[in-house]
Amino acid sequence: MQQIQTKIEFYRTRTFTEKLTDTFGFLRENWKPLTKYFIYVMLPISIVVAFFVNHFFNGYLSFVAMVENVGTPGNQELMKFGLTTLGSAVVSVFAYLVLVALIYAMIRLYILREDRLNNLSMSEVKPHLWFCMKRSMLLLLVGLLLIAVIGGGLVLVFIGLSSVNKYLGLASVIVLYALLVVILLPMMLATPAYMLEDNLGVFGAYIKGLRLGFATWLGVFGVTFVVGLVTGVVQTFTMLPWYAMALIKMIVSVANKQDGGFFNSFTYDFIQYLTCILSCLGYFVSGIVSLVGITIQYGHASDKIDGVGVDRHIEKFDEFDNL
Repeated sequence: MQQIQTKIEFYRTRTFTEKLTDTFGFLRENWKPLTKYFIYVMLPISIVVAFFVNHFFNGYLSFVAMVENVGTPGNQELMKFGLTTLGSAVVSVFAYLVLVALIYAMIRLYILREDRLNNLSMSEVKPHLWFCMKRSMLLLLVGLLLIAVIGGGLVLVFIGLSSVNKYLGLASVIVLYALLVVILLPMMLATPAYMLEDNLGVFGAYIKGLRLGFATWLGVFGVTFVVGLVTGVVQTFTMLPWYAMALIKMIVSVANKQDGGFFNSFTYDFIQYLTCILSCLGYFVSGIVSLVGITIQYGHASDKIDGVGVDRHIEKFDEFDNL
Protein backbone atom coordinates (compact mmCIF):
# COMPACT_ATOMS: atom_id res chain seq x y z
CA MET A 1 0.00 0.00 0.00
CA GLN A 2 1.42 3.37 -1.06
CA GLN A 3 2.01 5.80 1.79
CA ILE A 4 0.34 9.19 1.32
CA GLN A 5 2.79 12.03 1.84
CA THR A 6 1.75 14.73 4.29
CA LYS A 7 0.79 17.96 2.54
CA ILE A 8 3.39 20.69 2.96
CA GLU A 9 1.98 23.60 4.95
CA PHE A 10 3.51 26.81 3.60
CA TYR A 11 2.48 29.04 6.51
CA ARG A 12 4.44 27.41 9.29
CA THR A 13 7.36 28.43 11.50
CA ARG A 14 10.38 26.33 10.57
CA THR A 15 13.98 25.76 11.53
CA PHE A 16 16.56 26.42 8.84
CA THR A 17 16.88 22.70 8.13
CA GLU A 18 13.10 22.37 7.82
CA LYS A 19 13.02 25.20 5.26
CA LEU A 20 15.45 23.32 3.04
CA THR A 21 13.70 20.00 3.65
CA ASP A 22 10.30 21.43 2.67
CA THR A 23 11.76 23.25 -0.35
CA PHE A 24 13.15 20.07 -1.85
CA GLY A 25 10.24 18.04 -0.46
CA PHE A 26 7.79 20.15 -2.47
CA LEU A 27 9.88 19.67 -5.61
CA ARG A 28 10.24 15.95 -4.99
CA GLU A 29 6.51 15.47 -4.36
CA ASN A 30 5.41 17.45 -7.42
CA TRP A 31 8.21 16.83 -9.90
CA LYS A 32 5.91 15.11 -12.41
CA PRO A 33 3.30 17.90 -12.81
CA LEU A 34 6.01 20.56 -12.52
CA THR A 35 8.03 18.88 -15.27
CA LYS A 36 4.95 18.43 -17.45
CA TYR A 37 3.84 22.06 -17.36
CA PHE A 38 7.43 23.33 -17.38
CA ILE A 39 7.95 21.55 -20.71
CA TYR A 40 4.59 22.78 -22.06
CA VAL A 41 5.25 26.41 -21.20
CA MET A 42 8.99 26.95 -20.85
CA LEU A 43 10.45 24.74 -23.59
CA PRO A 44 8.97 26.81 -26.48
CA ILE A 45 10.03 29.99 -24.68
CA SER A 46 13.53 28.58 -24.13
CA ILE A 47 13.84 27.90 -27.86
CA VAL A 48 13.09 31.57 -28.57
CA VAL A 49 15.29 32.87 -25.75
CA ALA A 50 18.18 30.65 -26.84
CA PHE A 51 17.96 32.07 -30.38
CA PHE A 52 18.36 35.63 -29.10
CA VAL A 53 20.93 34.85 -26.41
CA ASN A 54 23.04 32.69 -28.70
CA HIS A 55 22.91 35.35 -31.40
CA PHE A 56 23.85 38.02 -28.86
CA PHE A 57 26.75 36.02 -27.46
CA ASN A 58 28.11 35.19 -30.90
CA GLY A 59 27.73 38.85 -31.79
CA TYR A 60 29.61 39.82 -28.66
CA LEU A 61 32.45 37.43 -29.49
CA SER A 62 32.57 38.73 -33.06
CA PHE A 63 32.60 42.24 -31.63
CA VAL A 64 35.60 41.37 -29.44
CA ALA A 65 37.36 39.70 -32.35
CA MET A 66 36.73 42.76 -34.54
CA VAL A 67 38.19 45.07 -31.90
CA GLU A 68 41.25 42.79 -31.57
CA ASN A 69 41.83 42.48 -35.31
CA VAL A 70 40.52 45.71 -36.84
CA GLY A 71 40.19 48.28 -34.09
CA THR A 72 37.23 50.55 -33.51
CA PRO A 73 34.00 49.02 -34.96
CA GLY A 74 31.75 51.05 -37.24
CA ASN A 75 28.32 52.49 -36.44
CA GLN A 76 26.56 49.63 -38.23
CA GLU A 77 28.32 47.02 -36.08
CA LEU A 78 27.56 49.01 -32.91
CA MET A 79 23.87 49.33 -33.83
CA LYS A 80 23.60 45.62 -34.64
CA PHE A 81 25.23 44.69 -31.36
CA GLY A 82 22.96 47.10 -29.46
CA LEU A 83 19.81 45.64 -31.04
CA THR A 84 20.80 42.04 -30.25
CA THR A 85 21.59 43.08 -26.67
CA LEU A 86 18.21 44.77 -26.28
CA GLY A 87 16.36 41.85 -27.88
CA SER A 88 18.09 39.33 -25.61
CA ALA A 89 17.29 41.39 -22.52
CA VAL A 90 13.60 41.78 -23.44
CA VAL A 91 12.94 38.11 -24.21
CA SER A 92 14.93 36.98 -21.15
CA VAL A 93 12.92 39.21 -18.82
CA PHE A 94 9.66 38.06 -20.40
CA ALA A 95 10.69 34.41 -20.03
CA TYR A 96 11.46 34.88 -16.35
CA LEU A 97 8.11 36.60 -15.78
CA VAL A 98 6.36 33.60 -17.36
CA LEU A 99 8.40 31.25 -15.16
CA VAL A 100 7.41 33.17 -12.02
CA ALA A 101 3.76 33.10 -13.10
CA LEU A 102 3.88 29.38 -13.84
CA ILE A 103 5.48 28.35 -10.55
CA TYR A 104 3.17 30.49 -8.42
CA ALA A 105 0.16 29.23 -10.37
CA MET A 106 1.26 25.72 -9.39
CA ILE A 107 1.85 26.71 -5.76
CA ARG A 108 -1.57 28.36 -5.54
CA LEU A 109 -3.20 25.23 -6.95
CA TYR A 110 -1.23 23.06 -4.52
CA ILE A 111 -2.60 25.11 -1.61
CA LEU A 112 -6.18 25.28 -2.89
CA ARG A 113 -6.77 21.79 -4.28
CA GLU A 114 -7.58 18.80 -2.10
CA ASP A 115 -5.76 16.64 -4.61
CA ARG A 116 -2.76 19.01 -4.61
CA LEU A 117 -1.19 18.90 -8.08
CA ASN A 118 -2.37 15.39 -8.91
CA ASN A 119 -4.66 14.97 -11.94
CA LEU A 120 -4.16 18.62 -12.84
CA SER A 121 -5.52 19.87 -16.16
CA MET A 122 -4.39 22.83 -18.25
CA SER A 123 -7.86 24.36 -17.92
CA GLU A 124 -7.25 24.63 -14.16
CA VAL A 125 -3.77 26.06 -14.61
CA LYS A 126 -4.65 28.78 -17.15
CA PRO A 127 -6.68 31.14 -14.88
CA HIS A 128 -4.00 31.09 -12.19
CA LEU A 129 -1.23 31.42 -14.78
CA TRP A 130 -2.86 34.48 -16.32
CA PHE A 131 -3.56 35.98 -12.88
CA CYS A 132 0.06 35.48 -11.79
CA MET A 133 1.40 36.74 -15.12
CA LYS A 134 -0.38 40.07 -14.72
CA ARG A 135 0.87 40.34 -11.16
CA SER A 136 4.45 39.40 -12.04
CA MET A 137 4.60 42.14 -14.70
CA LEU A 138 3.23 44.77 -12.33
CA LEU A 139 5.56 43.58 -9.57
CA LEU A 140 8.56 43.94 -11.90
CA LEU A 141 7.63 47.45 -13.00
CA VAL A 142 7.13 48.68 -9.44
CA GLY A 143 10.26 46.84 -8.31
CA LEU A 144 12.36 48.54 -10.97
CA LEU A 145 10.91 51.89 -9.91
CA LEU A 146 11.75 51.25 -6.25
CA ILE A 147 15.26 50.07 -7.10
CA ALA A 148 15.79 53.18 -9.24
CA VAL A 149 14.61 55.43 -6.40
CA ILE A 150 16.70 53.62 -3.76
CA GLY A 151 19.73 53.38 -6.04
CA GLY A 152 19.39 57.02 -7.06
CA GLY A 153 19.22 58.06 -3.41
CA LEU A 154 22.35 56.09 -2.60
CA VAL A 155 24.18 57.62 -5.58
CA LEU A 156 23.26 61.11 -4.37
CA VAL A 157 24.62 60.25 -0.93
CA PHE A 158 27.85 59.01 -2.55
CA ILE A 159 28.19 62.19 -4.61
CA GLY A 160 27.62 64.31 -1.52
CA LEU A 161 30.20 62.43 0.54
CA SER A 162 32.71 62.45 -2.33
CA SER A 163 32.43 66.22 -2.58
CA VAL A 164 33.36 66.48 1.11
CA ASN A 165 36.28 64.06 1.05
CA LYS A 166 37.67 61.73 -1.63
CA TYR A 167 38.49 58.92 0.81
CA LEU A 168 35.13 59.30 2.52
CA GLY A 169 33.50 58.89 -0.89
CA LEU A 170 35.44 55.69 -1.61
CA ALA A 171 34.52 54.24 1.78
CA SER A 172 30.89 55.14 1.18
CA VAL A 173 30.84 52.98 -1.98
CA ILE A 174 31.41 49.84 0.11
CA VAL A 175 28.92 50.90 2.77
CA LEU A 176 26.24 51.89 0.25
CA TYR A 177 26.70 48.67 -1.73
CA ALA A 178 26.31 46.62 1.44
CA LEU A 179 23.24 48.67 2.35
CA LEU A 180 21.74 48.01 -1.09
CA VAL A 181 22.22 44.25 -0.62
CA VAL A 182 20.64 44.46 2.84
CA ILE A 183 17.59 46.16 1.32
CA LEU A 184 17.28 44.00 -1.81
CA LEU A 185 17.22 40.66 0.03
CA PRO A 186 14.00 41.42 1.99
CA MET A 187 12.42 42.73 -1.22
CA MET A 188 12.50 39.16 -2.54
CA LEU A 189 9.64 38.29 -0.15
CA ALA A 190 7.40 40.72 -2.02
CA THR A 191 7.05 38.16 -4.84
CA PRO A 192 5.39 35.36 -2.82
CA ALA A 193 3.41 37.97 -0.86
CA TYR A 194 1.88 39.46 -4.01
CA MET A 195 1.39 36.13 -5.76
CA LEU A 196 -0.28 34.30 -2.87
CA GLU A 197 -2.18 37.08 -1.04
CA ASP A 198 -4.98 38.24 -3.34
CA ASN A 199 -6.01 41.06 -1.02
CA LEU A 200 -2.58 42.74 -1.20
CA GLY A 201 -1.81 45.57 -3.60
CA VAL A 202 1.58 45.74 -5.23
CA PHE A 203 2.93 48.43 -2.87
CA GLY A 204 1.42 46.60 0.08
CA ALA A 205 3.27 43.47 -1.06
CA TYR A 206 6.59 45.32 -1.10
CA ILE A 207 5.90 46.86 2.29
CA LYS A 208 4.99 43.45 3.73
CA GLY A 209 7.96 41.80 2.03
CA LEU A 210 10.36 44.39 3.45
CA ARG A 211 8.83 44.17 6.91
CA LEU A 212 8.96 40.38 7.08
CA GLY A 213 12.29 40.28 5.27
CA PHE A 214 14.05 42.61 7.70
CA ALA A 215 12.57 40.71 10.65
CA THR A 216 13.95 37.41 9.28
CA TRP A 217 16.91 38.76 7.31
CA LEU A 218 19.35 36.02 8.31
CA GLY A 219 16.84 33.37 7.26
CA VAL A 220 16.35 35.04 3.86
CA PHE A 221 20.11 35.22 3.40
CA GLY A 222 20.65 31.62 4.51
CA VAL A 223 17.99 30.15 2.22
CA THR A 224 19.14 32.31 -0.71
CA PHE A 225 22.78 31.36 -0.15
CA VAL A 226 22.26 27.59 0.16
CA VAL A 227 19.73 27.38 -2.68
CA GLY A 228 22.08 29.54 -4.73
CA LEU A 229 24.87 27.01 -4.24
CA VAL A 230 22.63 24.17 -5.42
CA THR A 231 21.27 26.07 -8.42
CA GLY A 232 24.76 27.24 -9.27
CA VAL A 233 25.82 23.64 -9.77
CA VAL A 234 22.81 23.03 -12.04
CA GLN A 235 23.50 26.15 -14.08
CA THR A 236 27.19 25.32 -14.41
CA PHE A 237 26.43 21.79 -15.58
CA THR A 238 23.89 22.90 -18.20
CA MET A 239 25.78 26.00 -19.35
CA LEU A 240 29.24 24.43 -19.70
CA PRO A 241 28.74 22.80 -23.15
CA TRP A 242 27.39 26.02 -24.66
CA TYR A 243 30.05 28.17 -23.04
CA ALA A 244 32.84 25.84 -24.17
CA MET A 245 31.62 25.89 -27.77
CA ALA A 246 31.27 29.68 -27.71
CA LEU A 247 34.76 30.05 -26.24
CA ILE A 248 36.28 27.85 -28.94
CA LYS A 249 34.56 29.90 -31.62
CA MET A 250 35.85 33.12 -30.03
CA ILE A 251 39.42 31.81 -30.10
CA VAL A 252 39.04 30.94 -33.78
CA SER A 253 37.57 34.39 -34.48
CA VAL A 254 40.24 36.28 -32.55
CA ALA A 255 42.89 34.28 -34.42
CA ASN A 256 41.26 35.74 -37.56
CA LYS A 257 40.75 32.32 -39.11
CA GLN A 258 37.82 32.99 -41.40
CA ASP A 259 38.27 29.52 -42.90
CA GLY A 260 37.94 27.85 -39.50
CA GLY A 261 36.37 24.81 -41.10
CA PHE A 262 33.97 22.99 -38.80
CA PHE A 263 34.05 25.79 -36.19
CA ASN A 264 32.57 28.24 -38.71
CA SER A 265 30.10 25.77 -40.20
CA PHE A 266 26.31 25.67 -39.96
CA THR A 267 26.52 22.33 -38.15
CA TYR A 268 28.69 23.80 -35.41
CA ASP A 269 26.37 26.82 -35.05
CA PHE A 270 23.31 24.56 -34.84
CA ILE A 271 24.89 22.35 -32.17
CA GLN A 272 25.86 25.46 -30.24
CA TYR A 273 22.26 26.68 -30.48
CA LEU A 274 20.99 23.37 -29.08
CA THR A 275 23.40 23.63 -26.15
CA CYS A 276 22.14 27.18 -25.58
CA ILE A 277 18.58 25.81 -25.27
CA LEU A 278 19.89 23.37 -22.65
CA SER A 279 21.58 26.26 -20.85
CA CYS A 280 18.33 28.27 -20.79
CA LEU A 281 16.38 25.30 -19.47
CA GLY A 282 18.98 24.82 -16.73
CA TYR A 283 18.68 28.47 -15.76
CA PHE A 284 14.88 28.22 -15.54
CA VAL A 285 15.04 24.98 -13.52
CA SER A 286 17.34 26.81 -11.10
CA GLY A 287 14.76 29.57 -10.96
CA ILE A 288 12.11 27.06 -9.86
CA VAL A 289 14.22 25.95 -6.89
CA SER A 290 14.91 29.58 -5.90
CA LEU A 291 11.24 30.58 -6.12
CA VAL A 292 10.06 27.62 -4.03
CA GLY A 293 12.79 28.27 -1.46
CA ILE A 294 11.91 31.96 -1.04
CA THR A 295 8.20 31.03 -0.83
CA ILE A 296 8.92 28.60 2.01
CA GLN A 297 10.88 31.39 3.72
CA TYR A 298 7.93 33.76 3.24
CA GLY A 299 5.54 31.24 4.80
CA HIS A 300 7.91 30.86 7.75
CA ALA A 301 8.17 34.64 8.21
CA SER A 302 4.40 35.13 7.88
CA ASP A 303 3.73 32.62 10.64
CA LYS A 304 6.61 33.65 12.90
CA ILE A 305 6.00 37.41 12.70
CA ASP A 306 2.27 37.71 11.90
CA GLY A 307 0.94 34.37 13.14
CA VAL A 308 -0.69 33.69 9.78
CA GLY A 309 -0.42 29.93 10.17
CA VAL A 310 -2.19 30.03 13.54
CA ASP A 311 -4.96 32.21 12.09
CA ARG A 312 -5.50 29.77 9.24
CA HIS A 313 -5.77 26.84 11.63
CA ILE A 314 -8.31 28.78 13.73
CA GLU A 315 -10.36 29.48 10.58
CA LYS A 316 -10.35 25.76 9.72
CA PHE A 317 -11.37 24.91 13.30
CA ASP A 318 -14.28 27.37 13.08
CA GLU A 319 -15.36 25.77 9.79
CA PHE A 320 -15.49 22.33 11.44
CA ASP A 321 -17.32 23.82 14.45
CA ASN A 322 -20.05 25.17 12.18
CA LEU A 323 -20.78 21.80 10.54
